[in-house]
Amino acid sequence: MSDSKKKYKSSSQPRAVSASEIARNLGNFETWSSHQCCEQVSLSDLPSDFQEDVDNLFDTTKRIPRSWLDMSFDCSPGFAKFITDASQTAPELFSADLRANNELFEDVCVVFSAWKRLAKMRSSKEKWSEADFVANVYNLFRTSAIRESTFRVQCAISLPQPQDTFQNALDVPRVLNTKTVIPDCAIFIPASRTRPLSHSAKSPYKLLKNHPAVVKAGNAAKRSSFRYQSTPCAQLPDMPGFEFASSFWEDKKPVHALLDDAYRQNRMSTTAAVRHLHSIGIHAPVTGLIWADGVVRAHVDWCEESEGKTVVMSAPYCGPQDRSSSDVFHEWKLDRPSDILQVYFLVRNIDEWTTGKFSEYIVRGVNQMVDKLSSSERTYKPWKWVGDLAPPLKANALKENHNISVTTVVTSDASPSPPKPKSRRRRRRSSN
Repeated sequence: MSDSKKKYKSSSQPRAVSASEIARNLGNFETWSSHQCCEQVSLSDLPSDFQEDVDNLFDTTKRIPRSWLDMSFDCSPGFAKFITDASQTAPELFSADLRANNELFEDVCVVFSAWKRLAKMRSSKEKWSEADFVANVYNLFRTSAIRESTFRVQCAISLPQPQDTFQNALDVPRVLNTKTVIPDCAIFIPASRTRPLSHSAKSPYKLLKNHPAVVKAGNAAKRSSFRYQSTPCAQLPDMPGFEFASSFWEDKKPVHALLDDAYRQNRMSTTAAVRHLHSIGIHAPVTGLIWADGVVRAHVDWCEESEGKTVVMSAPYCGPQDRSSSDVFHEWKLDRPSDILQVYFLVRNIDEWTTGKFSEYIVRGVNQMVDKLSSSERTYKPWKWVGDLAPPLKANALKENHNISVTTVVTSDASPSPPKPKSRRRRRRSSN
């Protein structure tokens, strides 16, 4: 039989939808988030242990010398107006106790340049894409704000495995089988700072990796061993060791309605990060920023234990506590001089937090995990999603099999393939 006449059976495994498709469809995201035990909460639900950290992260007050507002300050008329406008809408940005310095002036000049480009884009009446906003405005000042941390673009992040049972419906495996999400930007602790936790024979990484409970919980051939579990990234680092992400950012097309889609997609990234931290005993929040059409929103995510499950909390940032607002999100509009300056200093705070207090949480949590695992005070549970959910049962399936546990997976070596039927040869008749 020729190749053109061969008939192939379609796969019984439904195609997994992408992370962006899940985020764009509210029903798909509800399916994904409910099986991941995700909850959208208020910032007032933040654990008291994190309150000071989050307050410091979003504190952008007293960053610019008030002397810059004096007529004697040597700068261009455009820059002077930019600073004056910022002081009128956000006077808390300025302080009389700060002295002018060249480094700060250079930083704010970069922000001023990004603001001017945005104003030019707005006035041109042209249509601009997401990539245009990123190249001309966002990255102009956010890359300069990240100095100590590692700034990664389009880094694939592994999604966590579901924690709940699922109904035997066609769309559920398609949603839950999604393995990765690709945020536009991710902030990591530099490898040079995590190296001491991983490289020596007595390092926490090696002790955890070789612990019998950890060895038993994974399999390198199935990409579930501790080396895979020690990083939120889908791609392993060249050297075995930990990787930790503190913040994820999602950029969307210049349509304000897409901010909600971006929040849902960014929650998938932050959920992976906090589940990764929780699996190795680290108690720390992770931040997210959403950028679309010159508007920025923020959220803070963390893990809590409830009834034997790891619940992922996500709290939209609604603004300073001393400002009453009925809005779910506080929005920074980058067209405003004060707002673009506040976002710049927020990114600076995230950079300093990543290599500062966040790193301290990492070191403390990993070392405590080694001690508690050795003394059997804590158990180890892998977090990455490996394998696939079984496809939905046919209509004539037994009713008692209607609810399927998410631990059911289909892997390449899960079951032997059925024996191939033997071909029958026609016997040639004799001529006599």
